[in-house]
Amino acid sequence: MSISHLSLVNQKLAFAGATIGLLNNSLGEPKGMRKLELQALADAAVFHLMMALHFYLRELAEHHQLKKPSVIRSIQDLISSLQQVDKVSSEASELLALSQISDSWLSQLTQYHDHIFKSPEKPREKKAFGQENLIALVELTEARGQELPDLTVELLASWLESFRALVVRQRETSAEY
Repeated sequence: MSISHLSLVNQKLAFAGATIGLLNNSLGEPKGMRKLELQALADAAVFHLMMALHFYLRELAEHHQLKKPSVIRSIQDLISSLQQVDKVSSEASELLALSQISDSWLSQLTQYHDHIFKSPEKPREKKAFGQENLIALVELTEARGQELPDLTVELLASWLESFRALVVRQRETSAEY
């Protein structure tokens, strides 16, 4: 039996919900390895949400009868593939708009996911000769780019609920046509 992208979206959303539930239950446990476990569960919830997004984009590609939904890896890929066959998707446009609003759940989710995958930067070596009396220059654009919300159970749960609501609403709307 073939597993559809629709069922994979549902599965990943359920996995994210289960992981958030485990994270919430772990908050009352004694310390020990608690910090490591909490971070692992929070990151796992982010991964499941991103996989749900990934499969939802492919579900939209299938719905619009694109030939190779498996090549869709981003919202922009979906929009480009739709444009190649002269189609427009209100669902993809909404996702793109959400991803471009800096304080939206989708933008925050993708920023946090990108942060997890970011390799640590190599520290700059200090020069051996005297600039000790100078004030260090800090690039403001770099400092701003790393502002991420604290990853709490409440934030993860709100991302999950926002994502579920979007998927349900978009599926209901597309079923009407």
